[in-house]
Amino acid sequence: MRQNRKSGISSHLVRLMIANWALGWAVGFACAGAVLVSNVGGIREIMMRSDVMLQGLALLFGGFGFTFGGVVCATAIMLLPTDEDSWNHRGGRRAPILLPAYALAKVRAARP
Repeated sequence: MRQNRKSGISSHLVRLMIANWALGWAVGFACAGAVLVSNVGGIREIMMRSDVMLQGLALLFGGFGFTFGGVVCATAIMLLPTDEDSWNHRGGRRAPILLPAYALAKVRAARP
């Protein structure tokens, strides 16, 4: 059975996103653990004495996981290689690149 080319590309992209998201979650969990181990601002002591310790830990690890997962996944997507030859040139023209124009100005003498 022949595999459709589009489904092959999309499944590759989905696997890339899931793998990078999982990597980001792992890094986020490691950083959240490092925050607890280093006891930044006394957060470990406060959290361990709290009545809602499990909810606090879930928020800490979940927040770090979501943030790092999203950043790593977005970075992987933005850094995908693109070659201009494979683009379809069906529409429009490229926008011009605007560069700053430097102008020389005369310096006036200081007032007395």
